[in-house]
Amino acid sequence: MLADTLIVIGLATVNLGTIQEADGVKQRTFWLRNAGKSTVTIQQGYTSCGCTTIHFTKNKAIASADTAAVTLRFNPRGKGGEFEEMGTVVYGRDKKRLNLSMVGTCVTSEETLMRQFPIRVSDDLRLSADRFDLGYMRVGESKERHVVVLHRDEKNRKESIPVKFTVDAKTPKGLQHIPCKIETKVRGRRQTLTVILDVIVK
Repeated sequence: MLADTLIVIGLATVNLGTIQEADGVKQRTFWLRNAGKSTVTIQQGYTSCGCTTIHFTKNKAIASADTAAVTLRFNPRGKGGEFEEMGTVVYGRDKKRLNLSMVGTCVTSEETLMRQFPIRVSDDLRLSADRFDLGYMRVGESKERHVVVLHRDEKNRKESIPVKFTVDAKTPKGLQHIPCKIETKVRGRRQTLTVILDVIVK
């Protein structure tokens, strides 16, 4: 047996599968066992994201071979796609760390999709944005942004398209509104879209 050692009973990573944002908070409880010879306490816990919280009895003495429960709660509000949310407990005299996590795929609610993709191109196509502020740029400088396209007719598939702009010697000084064309496919056919890049050329 090792001194000051907590181990997870079962899996340290729990797969929640496919969840719906509209269903609200999901939680799982992990059981930890003191595999060491001496009593330990969990002094602290933190998570990888504000959407996840960690719950346990702080400073509770866990004797050798005893167990303690740690619960992770994940709020999927505003989330979508695959996720991996982690909680970490800090325990023992040496402040050791033990990671616990929940993984899965979140199906975004209709309300969130409309907020994330406010630009309507057609019934089948929406954009995260159609205008980007690049700020100040000098000749020879390049900047890149990404347009995320939502394909409603393909089970809300999301496609990230890079948009890159480089200031050359012919670009006029001052505030410029640069049209930039991007391409995607809708029902097998190419479709060209235009986004605007706002830039101040120095």
